Parts: sequence; C-alpha cells; structure tokens
Amino acid sequence: MRRLLAGSVAVAVLALAGTAQASGECGSVSAGWNAPNGAVVFDRGPGPIRDVLDAVGEYRTHSMLSHGPGAGVTHATMKNPDQASWPGVCTKPIVTSQLQYGYPGLEQINQGGIYMYMYGGGGGPEWTGWQQGDAVHAAIIGDSVWYNHAYVSDLSKFDKGQVIDRPLRNGYRVNYSLFQYRDLESAHAIPGNAANNGLVCSTFMAYAHNYAGRGEVTAHTYSHDLMANASNSLYTGIYNQCKASLGWFQNALLTVACPFYNVCGNAGNQVANCMSANRCDSSDGRIWKSVRDDPNATATSISPDRIGGWGTHPIDNTIWGPDYSHQLQWNSGGNVYGCWQ
Repeated sequence: MRRLLAGSVAVAVLALAGTAQASGECGSVSAGWNAPNGAVVFDRGPGPIRDVLDAVGEYRTHSMLSHGPGAGVTHATMKNPDQASWPGVCTKPIVTSQLQYGYPGLEQINQGGIYMYMYGGGGGPEWTGWQQGDAVHAAIIGDSVWYNHAYVSDLSKFDKGQVIDRPLRNGYRVNYSLFQYRDLESAHAIPGNAANNGLVCSTFMAYAHNYAGRGEVTAHTYSHDLMANASNSLYTGIYNQCKASLGWFQNALLTVACPFYNVCGNAGNQVANCMSANRCDSSDGRIWKSVRDDPNATATSISPDRIGGWGTHPIDNTIWGPDYSHQLQWNSGGNVYGCWQ
C-alpha cells in the first residue's frame, strides 16, 4: 500500500533511523529495524488507501512481515501507476494494466530496500509500530514464508545489480490488487485464490498466518453504509490528488493537455471502478456508483487493523493481536544497500 502513502516524518523518528542515501527506490541505510522475526510492522501514511480506511474508521494503512532485526521483509505493495499516453490519458488517465495488476506486488527485500520504501521519497509515515504476540508462533510464520515458500527472483528496475525475490502463488507472481479491499475472495485461505492473482498488504499477512499453520484469519464484512462512504472517499481523494498534481499525478498538468475533458473526474472514476468492481479499464462513473447505491452491496476483507486486533476487530483472530504496539526503531547494526522495486 505505498509510494502513494509517503508523508512527513518527525525529526525524532529520523534520529532513530540512522542515515540513508537514496533516490527513492534504491539506497543504503546505516541501521536496521528492531522488529523481531515474525512480527507484523504497521505504519500510517497519507494517500488513497488511507482515504478508504479512514472512511471506515480504521487507522493503520500498511502491514509488513519482519524476518528479524536488520533482516529481510516480506510485504505486498504497489508503485504509483503510470499515466496513460496522450490522447488516451484524457478519458482513461491511468495505465489500466498497472492499476489492475499492481507492481511489484508481493516481494521480499532487505533493510536498505524497506527503508527506501518507507522514507526514500523524501518523507515517511506519520506513525509506525510492530506487534509480535507469541514469539514462537511469530517466528514460525516468519521462517515459513522466508525459507519454505516458492519464489522467483527479479532484477530491480532501478539497479540491475540488485535482486528482488517474488513469492509465488498458484505458480505465478502475486500482484497487488485493489479489488481485495472490496472482496478478498479466498486470498486468506490455503491454497486460496483471488482476482488478478492478487493480494494487498493485510490479506498477505492473513495468508502468511494460515500458510504457517497458525490458523485462518477470519475476514470482516463492512456494512453497505461504510462501503459507500469508502467509495466516495476514494473517488474524492483521487480527484483531489489529480487536481493538485500529487501522488499518482505528479507533474501531470492533465487539465492543460485535455482542456475539454474532466480528466481528474475520469481518474477518480477509474480507480473507484477498479476497487469496487475490478473494472480498472473504465472511467465510467456509473460502474462504481451502481455498487455504492445498491443497498445490498457490502465489502468483505481483512485490513491492517484487523491483523493487529485493533478497534472493533477481535484480538484473538491472529497470533499478533494480543500484543500492544511497540515503537519501531532503526538501531540494529550494519550498512545495507537495497531496492524495493
């Protein structure tokens, strides 16, 4: 759930983080984080995913599986999709394939890579923390995903000397799929399946919990009213980002290129269609609005707050839930270079 989730970070947090050298995607960090093996690391940052989760009364926007202090990290994430080329950008502003099959999706990276992912864009999350719960069971989850899971290796798109491992599901690389927020299908089950062979950060954590034999994490169904509120917030958030040329729309100047089109409205429709109906190829606002306005329509998924047992979610749904949030610090030794895409 990221790049779009980068925000400002407090000076106190930077002081704990050591020093970094970065272009945003690749760089080095002089210290690793303190999250134990198998712990779930959470953060909160701005962006479209936060708009959705805020609309349903939840706080955490991203979750990651730590493989130990200074060690690797497994998580599902998505880079900013590219803008479509002109003149198609006027009607469908975002490259459809990148919106539907988010890259890099499920990946395993080192401390340099995860630091660049969180802070390399010039900011960082406004809050971070980790939960471990039962240390033995947590370590089983961490080790199962790190040592036992099938994967392939890709070269970084920004440094061909760096390798990024991509865990497989059903024999294929796992994409980041926005539709998971509307319906996770059986993404949390074993063997399980979902549209676009996709996961998001928290449905991956549920899958990892089950894959390691720690039990199935139950999903939560959001009421029609909450689902409708989230849909409106997603559309509005994308529209406002586009108008301000922020996030996915950095340096867009789309209204200049397409003076006779509501480009930002089309962008909002395209993303809302993708999340609500997996129709990432259309900017017809009637698609997501028909879901929003159907009184029987709900959403069923697993959020970062549910993984951590926060708010209305039960604490006994995961092994991490009974724990409280520990402060994430970057204080382990080493100087590690890496990339997150």
